[in-house]
Order: sequence, then C-alpha cells, then structure tokens
Amino acid sequence: MKPIQFDYYAPTSVAEALDHLAELGYSGKILAGGQSLIPTMNFRMARPGGLVDLNRIPDLQYIRPSADGGLAIGTMTRDSVVEHDAQVLRAFPLIGEVMTFIAHPQIRNRGTF
Repeated sequence: MKPIQFDYYAPTSVAEALDHLAELGYSGKILAGGQSLIPTMNFRMARPGGLVDLNRIPDLQYIRPSADGGLAIGTMTRDSVVEHDAQVLRAFPLIGEVMTFIAHPQIRNRGTF
C-alpha cells in the first residue's frame, strides 16, 4: 500500500521548518530518518497533511562540547556518525560500543540520534 497524498517541505533553516509546521498545524509531521514514519504512512496508519523534512538543515547536525563538560548532539546527527565520532569515542566510549547493537549499519546510516 502507498501513502495518501501529502505536501512535502524541505526547509534549509530551523525558522523555515517552524513556519511550515505552524502552517500545517496538527496535520504536519516531521521527517527525520523516516524509519518509523514512512512505514506507518505506507500502511495508512499515519495520514499527514504535510511532511517537513529536517534533513537539509545543517544547524541540526552536529557533535560539540557542551557547557557542562559533556557533548551536545544535534537531533539530525546520524547514528553512524555518532558511532564513529572521535569526540564521542574519547569522552563516552560506551556509546560507540552500544551503537553497533542498535540496528543494521544501513539503518544507522539513516537513523538520527
């Protein structure tokens, strides 16, 4: 089965994404990795009026030191990036180890942290 018709938006900034979501209201859905949303749409369990794809927003893809001495990881940072990032492995080696148990490598290449 295929999803019902919907509008698709690919903003390049957080402000633009928020504008689209405000316009769509409750009928809008956020598309990140798509591992959960796309299958539910194909089975028509989710019927969004519009999708706001966050994949083209570079401000949401980062790994950087945080003020409290930890690491801040952006919401659109791929699982595979976290798994292999030198900062993550140095500061929190256990994260690098457990990432291999999350899913198959192809899924980690699409999944977001």
